[in-house]
Amino acid sequence: MNIRLNISLRRPGKIIIVLMLILTGSIFTINTVLSAAQYDQGENPLNKIQASPQYKDGRFTNPRILEMSPSFGMIKKYLFGKEQRSPEEALPQQQIDLNLLESADSSYLKVTNAGHSSLLIHMDGYRILTDPVYEAKISPVGPTRFHDEIPIDPTELRDIDVVVISHNHYDHLNKYSIKTIHSEVTRFIVPLGVGAQLEKWGVPREKVTELDWWDSYDFDEKLTITSTPSQHFSGRGLTDRNKTLWTSYVIATLDHNIYFSGDSGYFDGFKTIGEKYGPFDIAFMECGAYNLEWAEVHMFPEETVQASLDLKAHYVWPIHWGTFNLALHDWFDPMKRVTLAAEANGVRLLTPIFGQVVEYPGRMQTEKWWAPYLPETTPEPLAGSTPQLDTP
Repeated sequence: MNIRLNISLRRPGKIIIVLMLILTGSIFTINTVLSAAQYDQGENPLNKIQASPQYKDGRFTNPRILEMSPSFGMIKKYLFGKEQRSPEEALPQQQIDLNLLESADSSYLKVTNAGHSSLLIHMDGYRILTDPVYEAKISPVGPTRFHDEIPIDPTELRDIDVVVISHNHYDHLNKYSIKTIHSEVTRFIVPLGVGAQLEKWGVPREKVTELDWWDSYDFDEKLTITSTPSQHFSGRGLTDRNKTLWTSYVIATLDHNIYFSGDSGYFDGFKTIGEKYGPFDIAFMECGAYNLEWAEVHMFPEETVQASLDLKAHYVWPIHWGTFNLALHDWFDPMKRVTLAAEANGVRLLTPIFGQVVEYPGRMQTEKWWAPYLPETTPEPLAGSTPQLDTP
């Protein structure tokens, strides 16, 4: 009797231990697959990482400690919220005509957006891509694009001078896209630590330049790309949080000057960047995926407008919206709010549909094309749903 009792008590314990080991092994395996690649000790890129003023105790940091506190209420809202986070019908989109991006002139600026933050920039003879993500699904468990088709076939891209990567989150750094285009790219410019991921995917190290904040890279005597601060974070797995840097970029030729925000919360760094490198012909500014729970790392639309004023941008092109369901707001909320804030502050917005080519200062699309796709009644922003700006 005692023997049977002992066995019956021990068997569940063993089963629990086995299940825990399986679960732990599964988590370890998933994390190993999803975590960001890292350099080995002694490698030159690692030496530069360890020398960075932003690198402390094995991780990169923002200038100040951020408060990000997802709550149970946020999880409940994510599961049961009534927001229209995805369009009920297909949004308009154009297939990108690469020929329209070309020009016989020596001085020109043409841009289109393949969705989210994936810009194709042709500027004064240079072909530049930002955060290329040309895949329908951005991670094994991530959301799928609103559009059924991607507006570009990446296998058609040729002779790309520069690809800039802002950080290593899945909606900005995509394995399929990098592996598809890297043979056609002369130079990848990435934040500190991100080069290891590109190497893992087959990009030769000699084609990758890693920049710390305020570092500049001269592609040649006419094109300079500068890494500028942003207020965000990084990570692709469970244990690699902030192991690589995040950044924004100033991209300047002799005739044009543009700014690419990457992802960022609002902070006083925008004013510093504007004073140091502005004014900008166009600022491509994050405007989507915001929430009070993580307001420190993603700007609200009103903050996007304020940041653009800080940067001294002539035109502002809202990006990071209308492609993936990444937040708790209505899909149309970013553009509804940013247009109101822009009109109130005299800020000029560029609002082309995805895939449409903008030519600065010629074809400057400003129509509110999303308006016909809004529900008959759209809610106003909730009181307190926007952080209060400290700037006037």
